[in-house]
Amino acid sequence: MSRLAALTATVVTAAAAVIVVAIVPLAAHKPVTSKYTFSEDVYPIVKEHCGGCHVPGGIAPMSLMTYEDARPWAESIRLELTSGHMPPWYGDPGVAPLRDVHELSPRDLDVVLTWVTGGTPPGPVVKTTPTGARRTWAKGRPDILLALPATVTLPAEKTEDTQEFVLRADNDRDRTIAFADLLPGNPSIVHDAIIFSRAQQSTDPASVFSSWLPGRTPAPSPGFAFVWRAHEQLVVRIHYKKNWKLENKPASDRSAVGLYLTKSAAREMHGVAITSGDALSEHLQAVAVRVAGPGGDVPLTIEAIRPDGTRLTIAGFLARTGWDQRYWLARPLDLPKGTRIEMSRAAGMNVRVWLDASTM
Repeated sequence: MSRLAALTATVVTAAAAVIVVAIVPLAAHKPVTSKYTFSEDVYPIVKEHCGGCHVPGGIAPMSLMTYEDARPWAESIRLELTSGHMPPWYGDPGVAPLRDVHELSPRDLDVVLTWVTGGTPPGPVVKTTPTGARRTWAKGRPDILLALPATVTLPAEKTEDTQEFVLRADNDRDRTIAFADLLPGNPSIVHDAIIFSRAQQSTDPASVFSSWLPGRTPAPSPGFAFVWRAHEQLVVRIHYKKNWKLENKPASDRSAVGLYLTKSAAREMHGVAITSGDALSEHLQAVAVRVAGPGGDVPLTIEAIRPDGTRLTIAGFLARTGWDQRYWLARPLDLPKGTRIEMSRAAGMNVRVWLDASTM
């Protein structure tokens, strides 16, 4: 059974929980029936899968890094897991194989749900490593580091904003980019971002180096890279969003972008915009699918019909409102010229889709 066919039955990780969960009053303490405890069983899972956002100073409105932090949110954790709202990664590897799958294992899911429904026992007191929002580069110092040109401030009355910054107006030579990262100046308000190049006088991205989300570690696609061409700009578009704890308070940020250059020969990737019914005008090797725009929380499956009539599923995911995503394919897919793209989706769903691909 695919994850999208039974979303409530197959539940993804609670990592990168960046939306505000419903506030559910804690009922009277339940009898302890759980064989799992927070310190021994739940904390290691939460630290690994939720520690990018649910930490002090993170984008999520609450930390889950201690028993005292997590226990009041037990019912909300259950609701978010069983509804499939977490994380902002909605790929379905049951429809087509994907790389970097961000799901809880069945065993980890069972542990957390058993704990939240079984009386939330604390377990023995153990020493834990202090955890906060990431303040260092995930992959070491980047080859090119560019900070925002100035500090950005969201006034008290503003809870959400998207701002675009040109970090370098004129690249001096072609550069091959393995991947890009963003280091938030204020992790509590940086909701998501895209990092891209674009031609002078253009408003459209030429290459999208990163669809950045908190709690994710960027990684290259081996053998492939993006090209930042001479005289193109480098741009970052940041979506700022305050959680409910920060409402009616001013908040400032000065993030930085890091570019990591390729260390060996790589094939160039570029984005190809696709819509259902399109026939490819060139022979491509597809590496990833990128989705943007409000999707209305609707399952979407992308299929390819090659000129010889063979059909293959490229990817399946939930086009969830508010999250721009890049889904890396488990392996590159060969799509000859003339291949027709079909996308199954609800009528009127407003979503934009690109293939990240290399020309053959």
